[in-house]
Amino acid sequence: MNHQDNNVLKGALKQQLIVDSESGPYKTIQEAIDRAEPNTVIKIAPGLYSSNIVINKPGLRLEPKEKVGDIILVVSSQPTVLVDLVGDQRCTLIGLKISHSGTSEEVEELEKLIEGQEIAKHLFGGHEDGGPGLESNPDEEFVSKVPIETNMNCVVLLNGGKLFMEECFIALNFIVKSFKGILPGIAINNGAEAQLNRCEIKGTSSKSQDAKTIGIFIKLGDLIVKDCKVHNHTYGGILVQQSPTNKIVRIVSSKILQNKKVGIHVVGADAVPQIEKCRIENNEGPGIKVGIGNKAKIFGNEIKSNVVGIEVLSAEPSIFDNKIDKNFTDGILTKVFEQLRCDCRIRSNQTISGNKENGIHCTGQNNYTRIEDNNFIGYNKKAGIKADTESRISILKNKISKNLGQGVLLVETSSAVIEKNEISDNIKANIALGGANSVDTFIVENKILGGRCEGIFLIECGKCWIFRNTIAENNDGIVCITAVPVIRLNNIQKNKSNGIMILKDSRPEILENNINDNDGIGLFIRDKSHGKILNNVIKSNEIELVVERRNPSLESIVQENKISGDIRIPQNYDCILQ
Repeated sequence: MNHQDNNVLKGALKQQLIVDSESGPYKTIQEAIDRAEPNTVIKIAPGLYSSNIVINKPGLRLEPKEKVGDIILVVSSQPTVLVDLVGDQRCTLIGLKISHSGTSEEVEELEKLIEGQEIAKHLFGGHEDGGPGLESNPDEEFVSKVPIETNMNCVVLLNGGKLFMEECFIALNFIVKSFKGILPGIAINNGAEAQLNRCEIKGTSSKSQDAKTIGIFIKLGDLIVKDCKVHNHTYGGILVQQSPTNKIVRIVSSKILQNKKVGIHVVGADAVPQIEKCRIENNEGPGIKVGIGNKAKIFGNEIKSNVVGIEVLSAEPSIFDNKIDKNFTDGILTKVFEQLRCDCRIRSNQTISGNKENGIHCTGQNNYTRIEDNNFIGYNKKAGIKADTESRISILKNKISKNLGQGVLLVETSSAVIEKNEISDNIKANIALGGANSVDTFIVENKILGGRCEGIFLIECGKCWIFRNTIAENNDGIVCITAVPVIRLNNIQKNKSNGIMILKDSRPEILENNINDNDGIGLFIRDKSHGKILNNVIKSNEIELVVERRNPSLESIVQENKISGDIRIPQNYDCILQ
């Protein structure tokens, strides 16, 4: 056997050390680590261990000695476990229960940061009462003010190297009441890499607890979380600061439950964390929050019963194939910070339904959210999709139905391209838009069906284009109040009341539409309204045409359209009919 074969054999027969707090040979875990060579397996007997652990040798593996019994590690200050390796050096923790009781020492600096809930405001962009966000950078302040240091209170601190954890239980529910600082379950520092499989990271459910617990806090490191449960943390479940140079942040098939502030918060411009196939429920804040410029991929998740399902702040995430249901405000909220662009893509989600406000809410100047190919946006208590405050969004090929408010609501100053959707059976208007500076909306090739009120409702809006839609079986097809739309090449039929009704001082262009089989009036022109009305086919309605007041621009309306049936126009137009 040559020298090389000897080295191979040595690698295969790893050194094993036994830790037993009662019978030894090593009574503390740190004693075994100090005596171990690299790549040693340290087998730990069940018991309570109360001293801090520092792992600074590569290849160590800490695991249970026996299949039955708990290995419990608890300390009161600094990290319970500090992993301080370099480069590709790694260590492994398997089947341990690790906790921290907190201490009131060395907390003064953190208390200064927390004074007036300053950290909470910077981290979450809002007030304690859930009010609007601050006009300061809401993403970077927290991670810059709270560095990850080797002496911080923490359960597991990965300062360098690689950490693999499997079937570990991290508990933060035994913290002393006097402790008021920040206490992460796992903290991962710049350049380090962690992989967590089948681990549970538990916070505290005590309402009297003042500690700021965080499940996982990662600052410019790499992370894979798979089949884990992160729950009941007072300052958020998983907080991620990432840069494009980080290799990977993936949170997969995990449960993120009952955390305060936020379930998962990702920040870092151009970084691409992945959140996939997770259950994100009952968090007292956004289930997921995406910070400025972040390009998160969020797919295959069930996001339910959070304050907001997903909140996006001037970011570019891809949100697809999720179920986003029964959240207590909006299912998805996209908004803008200081006019930085928001280019969120919401695509091919299974359901966005049953949310207590809007299914999707887009707000702010330079908000260009794109909403495409979603299977069902429905049963939301307000609108299926709402845009306001100068947002400019795209709504393409979605099924939007059975919302208790509008299907699509564009509030004043906002606009949208609404194309090739099926928008049906909403309690209020299927599409409603209008208000000051409401211009440049395109409504093209949609099926707008079965609305309890209007198919399309326009009020006090500027130029918009309504082309090639099927507008059927609503109460009214189109209602236009003091607006100037271009309505062209639509099929407007079988509505329960009127096909098109224009009121107040509207000036529409109504061109080449088929208006037929409506139960009321095909085209109803009221008040001072008039416009360019040419080449429409109006037939088989209960009443084809009603013009309420004389207007010179409407004198040739009968000749300039194909109208057959009951026509009711002012008397001095009669000579034109002869």
